[in-house]
Amino acid sequence: MKKRIFIALILYLVGLINIIDWYVFWYQNETLALKDFKLLKVKYIERFPDIIKPFYSINPQPAAVIFFIILIFSGIIFVCEKKTIYLILGVTSFLFALQNLFSIM
Repeated sequence: MKKRIFIALILYLVGLINIIDWYVFWYQNETLALKDFKLLKVKYIERFPDIIKPFYSINPQPAAVIFFIILIFSGIIFVCEKKTIYLILGVTSFLFALQNLFSIM
């Protein structure tokens, strides 16, 4: 496997894990999310190690921007390849990046 594709897969998985983690946490705490979103946010941030907490606690936009850039970068690498599977991964990467873009707004 090419080094570029390997890097793109790693970046793709990092972005995907972030999205899946949020949705799993949301559905496990759905009643809290519907009652008090600020408390849900505090509970979500408490799950992370101390080194990662500043990305989320002060303002969640920097983390969303970082994941947006990661997913766009991996999508560009995937789309540049000629195989169909990489094209599919690129398109899904762009869709996940778009979802992160809407979370910034």
